[in-house]
Amino acid sequence: MTRPAKISINSNNIIQNCKLARQLHGGKLLAVVKANAYGHGDLLVARQLAEYVEGFAVACLEEAVVLREGGITHPIVLLEGPFSALEIPDYLHYQLTPVIHHIDQYAWWSEATSSQGIWLKFDTGMHRLGFQEKEINELFRNNKAQNSIRIDVLMTHFANADSIDPQLVHLPMERFKRVLSEMGIEGSIANSAAIMLHSQLRSNWARPGLMLYGVDPLGRAASEVGLKPVMKLTSEVIALRWIDVGESVGYGSTFTASQPTRVATIACGYADGYPRTAKNGTPVWINGKKLPLIGRVSMDMITVDVTQQADVQLGSQVELWGDNINVAEVAHCSGTLAYELLCHTHRPARINS
Repeated sequence: MTRPAKISINSNNIIQNCKLARQLHGGKLLAVVKANAYGHGDLLVARQLAEYVEGFAVACLEEAVVLREGGITHPIVLLEGPFSALEIPDYLHYQLTPVIHHIDQYAWWSEATSSQGIWLKFDTGMHRLGFQEKEINELFRNNKAQNSIRIDVLMTHFANADSIDPQLVHLPMERFKRVLSEMGIEGSIANSAAIMLHSQLRSNWARPGLMLYGVDPLGRAASEVGLKPVMKLTSEVIALRWIDVGESVGYGSTFTASQPTRVATIACGYADGYPRTAKNGTPVWINGKKLPLIGRVSMDMITVDVTQQADVQLGSQVELWGDNINVAEVAHCSGTLAYELLCHTHRPARINS
């Protein structure tokens, strides 16, 4: 590629972040690699983590098949389960584990097999997927009486795991523990936020996702919480110019100079995964210093105020996020989340060990 906008992935840092998840949680790890491993490359990440985790989680059958056909033999859990009964033969063929969250899925599975296990989802307050407490208790009792299917794990997903207020997780935690104790099977509660913030939410299986990719769910700098950034979005300066007081930059003239301003044009824009909504002042790293984005983000270019950095020249290397610019900070300046920025990148990645 000749275009300087590039994504690079530090595969060693993925492993270090996984080890931190293990250290904090202590139990089994189900590494979440859905959405192309949050933009990092699902098969790349799965192969890198294979010896450090007990299983992988994806969102759909197509994602699971990529892993299986790529040589991954670990348990693969599909977090939304089958979308129709027509998928069940592929689940069985590829030895995949569905998360069952409504009664139709349960019926499809029980008609197909009694030997291949499932995870069962309990809705403790998120109200997206899962059985209510009365429903899940009745289903479990009936299933046990009829010896229908093997239920291996009870899981839930908390609505406020990223809150530092323990009261917001106390009630759903108590609901979950009450049902889990009646079932006598393994449990899965903790996502990345719960692993890092709430020791009381640890159970048999944790589901680290965002933290594997070096991003703290609360937006803190990775180094503050022991994480290491994994993805780096970089480019370089392709043009430099001075503009006078009163002159503007970019579409819509959203930035107007209040003093003579040296403007660097960077080869990166929303077609490269950089957020179009990034506002004036969003930090960009050039030659060892944070400098402010100015003007509107274009499809394949952004502009930066480099007035205070005299050594910036054509070809100067630029980091949009990575080791020096926290992707969560860019997301905050863009009115979104780090999850979205990572998932939206699609340039071919360079792998750095």
